[in-house]
Amino acid sequence: MKTIILGGGLAGLSLTYFLNSGCIVLEKEKHIGGLCRSYELNGIKYDIGPHALFSKNKNILTTITSLIDAQLLKRSNKIYYKYKFIKYPFENDLFALEEAEREYCLKEFLCNPYEKYPAHNMLQFFLKTFGEGITKLYLQPYNEKIWKFDPAFMDTQMVERIPKPPKEDVVKSAQGIPTEGYLHQLHFHYPRSGGIQALVSSLAALIAPRSTIIYPVSIQSIVKTNGQWVVETDKGVYASELLINCMPLHELFAFIEAPQSIRSALEKLKYNSIHIVAIQAQRDALGNNFAIYCPDKEVIFHRVSKVNFLGDSYCLPNGGSTILAEITYRPDSYVGSLSTENIKQRTITNLDQLGLVRAGDVLAVEIKSFPYAYVIYDLTHRNNVDCILNYLLQIGIRCCGRFAEFEYLNMDAVFEHSYTLAQQINAASHGK
Repeated sequence: MKTIILGGGLAGLSLTYFLNSGCIVLEKEKHIGGLCRSYELNGIKYDIGPHALFSKNKNILTTITSLIDAQLLKRSNKIYYKYKFIKYPFENDLFALEEAEREYCLKEFLCNPYEKYPAHNMLQFFLKTFGEGITKLYLQPYNEKIWKFDPAFMDTQMVERIPKPPKEDVVKSAQGIPTEGYLHQLHFHYPRSGGIQALVSSLAALIAPRSTIIYPVSIQSIVKTNGQWVVETDKGVYASELLINCMPLHELFAFIEAPQSIRSALEKLKYNSIHIVAIQAQRDALGNNFAIYCPDKEVIFHRVSKVNFLGDSYCLPNGGSTILAEITYRPDSYVGSLSTENIKQRTITNLDQLGLVRAGDVLAVEIKSFPYAYVIYDLTHRNNVDCILNYLLQIGIRCCGRFAEFEYLNMDAVFEHSYTLAQQINAASHGK
């Protein structure tokens, strides 16, 4: 009997790939891949934001890169601060700041009054780790912008793995001596062609001989009868002893019963949606950079990325550029209420105001919106998620994936989680 997997995103597909037994994967959308889908504008592939394949787990990275025609690229990311490009991460290019701000950042880092205090939230972590200068000039405004949430009300789960930069590196940075931070991200892999969808397509082809991906499909009910999960859809009824959820928790609970305490915990989970504005232009002023972070609160997007950076197959034949702008929002927020035309126009206007892309050079623009983008680690996140996942485990549903586990998982972490879960399931079925 085949395992039923709800959701054909990266988690569902990679889990199917790692499982020994065949699976039935049910995907709601017209395209598989979830947030790892790629789109096309005038022949150029682009993703839902700038995807990059890197990992501290070498085995997982080897597995991922074996699935695609991968090229190795060196990171060239910048922070656009007061009309200047500051090398990412911010603390590794303090010399690019004005003298007063440079001294502010360096002094508050070296003589940090917060250093010996425990950090109970994200803002406290930034102050403790980087000092007031770096926090106030960049980390706090950027994180407020991307999360649309005050970092003082977010916990430290996502940031506690960020290493404290060596003092000598920050001193060198202030003196104009080049240093690099986040070394495990310094180089990354990316498909030579086809966008990140190439990884999804490869997985789909490899699992096809023993598994079935059904999409688009509309689930109508999920019930457990006589020890079997029965999933009724518009494409048929599927039954299995093993049901694994890889779709967002908020979608799953539309079909299963749960006590009010669990539903209350679910309602408290917070997340951001995202607009991706793809712009093609005759020319740009982003330089040979991939991602540009924009902490300026007057600018609608938090990050822009240049698709050309990814290689020849991502370049327009006439020498123009394809640029992606990312705008996070929540549906009930002000930004969430703006029309797509308004979002597009504001994006073009802001790019022009910043001097990155002139409005008159824009050749084409389109917008894609996605309801589930970023998990928000508010101060109650851990308790609420544990409560929900423990309940699902009790009724026999395991979860895997960013919005199924409600964790901010990068692609490598999704692979790692799906591999670990598959090993557990494979071992259990082998022992039967």
